[in-house]
Amino acid sequence: METTNPTNQEVLIRASCFLEEKQPKLGREECQHLVRELMLFKNQWTLSQFLLNLRQVASVTFEDLEPELLRLSNFEPLQQITGVAEFLGEEFIVTKDTLIPRPETEELVLKVQSFLEQCPVGNVLEIGVGTGCIILSLERLVGRHRYMGCDISEEALIVAQKNREKFNLQTELIYSDVYSNVPQEKFECIISNPPYIAYSEEALMDESVRRYEPSQALFAENEGLAIYEKIANRLEEFLTDSGQAFFEIGFNQGASVQRIFSEACPNRKVSIQKDIAGLDRMIIVSGKEA
Repeated sequence: METTNPTNQEVLIRASCFLEEKQPKLGREECQHLVRELMLFKNQWTLSQFLLNLRQVASVTFEDLEPELLRLSNFEPLQQITGVAEFLGEEFIVTKDTLIPRPETEELVLKVQSFLEQCPVGNVLEIGVGTGCIILSLERLVGRHRYMGCDISEEALIVAQKNREKFNLQTELIYSDVYSNVPQEKFECIISNPPYIAYSEEALMDESVRRYEPSQALFAENEGLAIYEKIANRLEEFLTDSGQAFFEIGFNQGASVQRIFSEACPNRKVSIQKDIAGLDRMIIVSGKEA
């Protein structure tokens, strides 16, 4: 009996069923999404190319996907399997040593971009660069300023350096525990998406995050507020009078983080900004009030 080679649609169906059977906790919809994204990566296709080729004979077979499917069934993040994560339309290199960029952080970058496009040329600092997706995206989108990023993880800095080289950018990357090695100069803008999850919340997190993403980039003491406190304590030393600071926060931390920065910077307005889902997501520390 003659057998025909499977189409991409048949590979998608078989691989999705296999993944769901191996790990029912993922659910059918998530399994289909993960397999589709894996097939896009393996074939180096856009979504449009994938849809156009659904009924064509597959060049990447189920057997080609099986090793990655088994890793996915153990909750390993797709981005760590492929080694890349999309952020603002670009693919950033990621490893087990870096936090995987999240879509909600794109909103933070766009908010900062709007500020940098209309403020005087100056220095821009990110505290805790990870992959570099925030500071490198800002240099790519805005330019004209001097950009610097720091991190306490040497492994994360290596990843950020690779992304800087990939996008041919000039951001200075330094090892620093918050301000410890930051030059004693003023910055027009300071940004951070620090570790902000309380250790008491670890059991509530997705298994893939708990197992595979670096705890140093996720958790902080004092119910997740410790790094905000550390940044706030010396913020006035490093921020120009007209400068602004932008911070990503957990959805339930708005009032607490606002209080931390209001007490540290009494002459500045500290506001809470919501994300597209209507959740508290950012703190903005504005320029000094006259």
